[in-house]
Amino acid sequence: MMKNSVLLLCCATLFACKQPGQKQNSADTAADSATAKASVTNKLITPGRSIGDIVLSEDVTNVSQLLGRPDSSDAAMGSSLMVWYAGHKTNGYRTSVFAHRKMGDKDEIISRIQKILVNSPEYKTAEGIGVGSTADEIKKSYNLKPTSDYINKDGKVQIYTDLDKGISFEIDASGKCIGVVVHQLHDTAVAYLNMH
Repeated sequence: MMKNSVLLLCCATLFACKQPGQKQNSADTAADSATAKASVTNKLITPGRSIGDIVLSEDVTNVSQLLGRPDSSDAAMGSSLMVWYAGHKTNGYRTSVFAHRKMGDKDEIISRIQKILVNSPEYKTAEGIGVGSTADEIKKSYNLKPTSDYINKDGKVQIYTDLDKGISFEIDASGKCIGVVVHQLHDTAVAYLNMH
């Protein structure tokens, strides 16, 4: 009797593993891949609001629907950092999104976008400012204050922030912009958060 029960359980398990639900997951994965391969046409940086179709305060799952599965991610204590690389190559252009859940709120299950970083020169503000712009060009449109710095393979990178407009610029030693970050207006905690 025990032998028959074990045999029946094994058959049931094998049958359950081959259910059409598995095919549905494959179709979902194919749809995700197609979405990830779709080109993003909106390349506008709107300080304090968005970069392209990625909008501050929205559910971070919208970004995964837009760009596909992140190439890198890290999460802890209600916060997450997700990174997508152009062509899924770590030396490609990068889009990074920092999101946070408000624990104890009525919608605490939703992780909301707090900060967006891009280093592709395709994204520009309405004034034409973006990666490749000089610090002097940027200062004509933004009231920048140095907020933090970090070291990359080429040396020191200084981050300048305009808190009133909700935008930061990463400037390398040559005085050129190598990254643009959009965040909420006057949010110093998020503005100063290192995404590298």
